[in-house]
Amino acid sequence: MNANTTIKGALLAFCIIGMLVLPAAAAGQATTTGQASAIDQGLKDDLWASHHTYRLQEFDSHVAQANNVIGILGKYSIDTTQMQATLTTISGERAALDTALTNKDQAGLKTINAALVADWKQFAQETRDAVKAHYTAARAAARAARTSAAGTSGATTSPDVIPTSSAAAV
Repeated sequence: MNANTTIKGALLAFCIIGMLVLPAAAAGQATTTGQASAIDQGLKDDLWASHHTYRLQEFDSHVAQANNVIGILGKYSIDTTQMQATLTTISGERAALDTALTNKDQAGLKTINAALVADWKQFAQETRDAVKAHYTAARAAARAARTSAAGTSGATTSPDVIPTSSAAAV
């Protein structure tokens, strides 16, 4: 999961919420300056409903992508235990996200989004750490195998050297 994608998604969510707040702020300012301004509540409701649907689809898409990453890494015997635990935590936030969107709770959305950004960063770091640990262990095993083979054979042959029995056959 790319951290930039997560950050872009969160930024887009904040922009959409900002678009919803600006008309209300402008209406409040117009009222204080003596100008009457009517805000179409149907428009606000439609925008919130659209944002609600989009945000939950985006959340589900990110979770599905993370599950795919875990599946792929598992296929290559990379330990995904920590990543799975973090993804479970992230998935548990969906209900709170849905509730905040349903209630149009901007403070709650801000809190949930901040927690999700931190959790996705943790997931990305755990993914990098798991892959690094896997390949560090594989390199160490390969080094140990080479050292063991060199120690038992006594001498190693270069792949550029043609054995004399093969040269006589040519």
